[in-house]
Amino acid sequence: MRSLIRISWCGAIAVLAFSTGCSSEQSLNEKYPTQWQTCNALFGAKNMESLRDILDSDDLKFSNSALSVDQLKKRLTHEAIAPYDESRGFEEYDACGLSGNGRLTSMARWAADSLKAVQANTERWHRAAADVYVADTSGVGGDVDLVFRCAIKGASRQEQVLLEARVSAPAPPRVSEAFHQQLAVKMARTLRDELACTNKPNIPDDLGIGG
Repeated sequence: MRSLIRISWCGAIAVLAFSTGCSSEQSLNEKYPTQWQTCNALFGAKNMESLRDILDSDDLKFSNSALSVDQLKKRLTHEAIAPYDESRGFEEYDACGLSGNGRLTSMARWAADSLKAVQANTERWHRAAADVYVADTSGVGGDVDLVFRCAIKGASRQEQVLLEARVSAPAPPRVSEAFHQQLAVKMARTLRDELACTNKPNIPDDLGIGG
């Protein structure tokens, strides 16, 4: 009888240990369901799992507002089609933010600079592909800022308007430049696909950052 009690007790301890190991992921999913889904959609579930491991702490949390990918898509599409308000400019959307032992933030918007302005500013921007330009300060814990032309059906003045995706992450070695680039590429491709850019811009794997 004692041996059965001991086995049951040990089994309960094992279950408790297993559930405790999963509690961080469960609490994030339960407390921030929209942010969880949005971030996983923008960056991919495996990349988000790696980020949670990198930033892991007792106070790991999503810092962005509850904005779904569908809502983000609708708002960006509406801005592209609606008459442009020069006094107001374009909205900047806090797409995904995760903080703990360090912080990841990301932003999506229609870029303030035109394609011609980006092409002229060679000190900041370098060309990664046709109509795809990158500004990079990832090596010092800064941003990978990527802009590309995304033509929207029914929109005007699209030749000069760029979509911008910016990802900020902790400096190496916490987040490597390669992983930082991977996050920016994945986010840009997700936005391109969700918005169904009619020009189908090619976002390359290698943005030529670092080094």
